[in-house]
Amino acid sequence: MIDNKILDEINDKVDIVSLVSEYVELHKVGKNYSGLCPFHNDTHPSFSVSPEKNIAKCMSCGEGGRPINFYRKIKNISFDQAASELAERIGLTIETTKKATDPNEKRYQLMEEVARFYQFNLKNSTAGHQALTYLMGRGMTDQLIDHFQLGYAPSYGDTLYTLLRDKGHDTSDMIALGVVKQNDKGDYYDMFSERVIFPITDPKGHVVGFSGRTLSKTDQIKYVNSPETSIFKKGRLLYHFFEALPDIRRERQIILFEGFFDVIAAYGAGIKNGVATMGTALTTQHISLIRGVTKSLIISFDGDNAGLKAADGVIEPLIKGGLKTEVMVIPDQMDPDEFIRAYGPEAYDRLFSEHVTDPYAFRYHYYRHGLDLQNANDLKAFKDRVLNMLRNADVTIAEMFRKKLAKDLEIDESRITIPSKTPPKRTDPVVLEKPAMPDRYEKAERYLLFAMLTSRETSLYVQEQLKTTDFVNHVTALLRLRIETYYAGHETLDVYAFVDTLPENERTFLTEVLFKDPFWVKPVVYDQDEIDTYIGLVRDVKKKRRLNDIQNIIKETVDQPVDHTLIEERDRLRKELKTRTSAKH
Repeated sequence: MIDNKILDEINDKVDIVSLVSEYVELHKVGKNYSGLCPFHNDTHPSFSVSPEKNIAKCMSCGEGGRPINFYRKIKNISFDQAASELAERIGLTIETTKKATDPNEKRYQLMEEVARFYQFNLKNSTAGHQALTYLMGRGMTDQLIDHFQLGYAPSYGDTLYTLLRDKGHDTSDMIALGVVKQNDKGDYYDMFSERVIFPITDPKGHVVGFSGRTLSKTDQIKYVNSPETSIFKKGRLLYHFFEALPDIRRERQIILFEGFFDVIAAYGAGIKNGVATMGTALTTQHISLIRGVTKSLIISFDGDNAGLKAADGVIEPLIKGGLKTEVMVIPDQMDPDEFIRAYGPEAYDRLFSEHVTDPYAFRYHYYRHGLDLQNANDLKAFKDRVLNMLRNADVTIAEMFRKKLAKDLEIDESRITIPSKTPPKRTDPVVLEKPAMPDRYEKAERYLLFAMLTSRETSLYVQEQLKTTDFVNHVTALLRLRIETYYAGHETLDVYAFVDTLPENERTFLTEVLFKDPFWVKPVVYDQDEIDTYIGLVRDVKKKRRLNDIQNIIKETVDQPVDHTLIEERDRLRKELKTRTSAKH
């Protein structure tokens, strides 16, 4: 707690006009100053700043206050942090009764150091200047590069490791945060090499991870991301969320993009309330993060088939999350970055008034696109998708599109029945007919593959938990590596595109064997406990092999004394495997 006298002194001594001017363009009106409110979409200057009272307040939405309150809201930080930062500005030392220490503070400092290292390299090295030329060629400016803190990782080596070590950072932290790795010889080397670096911040503004983009046209892996760590969880983070907060609050809306360059290009075009996911499906944590600052969102994904499909995929969870959701379809199958570079910021800005539609109209058009409604198969596919879309829709919306569907199909409205709302999830497990399958260990490998195909986050988790040599079946082991490699260069996995990348034998095994498994034909949603169970079973294979080896050794030494450590190991492995078998049943 900070003493009230100190708080009063800060609020009295910090010049409110100078402070607000950092975020709002002010104009003198009589004794006071006014400008557009930074906390809502203000079209007429309603934000009033009084130097006499040293207070700022919006006459429309009521947001603002004295210096500390204004600063904490505009920066989205705690009251105590706002007070501390403002106290530092006026040279005031704050005595607190008790200050809680963030257990990750050292790690945040390390990541800030890494970010500064990459930023320095971008502008102060020969290779960095090549990267800078590339960025400028994509429409970047010095202002955009500085705002997004873009950087450049030099060639493989230990430059970053040496810098961090000399500054007193623990090697264990460097490895845990994924900025440094160790080779088989025990030498340390930098994780990122010859890549443009995008720092990722958490909702409080801490740098918690990085994404590196290759500049090589021959490199199949376009993006490499930091691994999941104690502070970097992609399922809980949105790129540029913290930096966009003032604009999100002012616009009362978020623009959701697919990629980093889309966010940056849109920011340069004046659309500053943009964020992006980072190669992971939209999670409930993402939606909670968005809902905490706004109830309105526009999806602005790529205009090609993959982008439209991705937009269709995120609509339902956004609506269920209570967000007013709209979709902007970009013409010419372009992504936002391409469109802005081709037609300019003004043309892109016009899209928000001319090409934004509601999610039901978007999906209706998307489901119909490219189909021949005179073809029975196309007609049925279109009808089924629309009716499924309307299953959980508001009754008024459902009725409107039911009539539209009847008209487009040229049939009587009475012939179209919208399915009842999706029933609650069953608590009892899905019972499937048991197919002729290999043993449960190979089954576990298959089901992990299915889960990895549907979730990049699960793929990364499996990659962390299991070595590449842990899969027994050589074909599933190869497919697992193919999936991991595919995700390294793609934010989502398109199954059909993925299948096309496979050699014939693997493609045949996937389509003729795995894709005929009931768990794929009738998709089952895996929870984390199931994933961990399958991982445990795969790990058990090694134990089973070791147990067989030990038992063979004991059999072969029947007339000789047996090493008691082998007996102990055999009994331990038997117990562990028996425990897992009992738990399964």
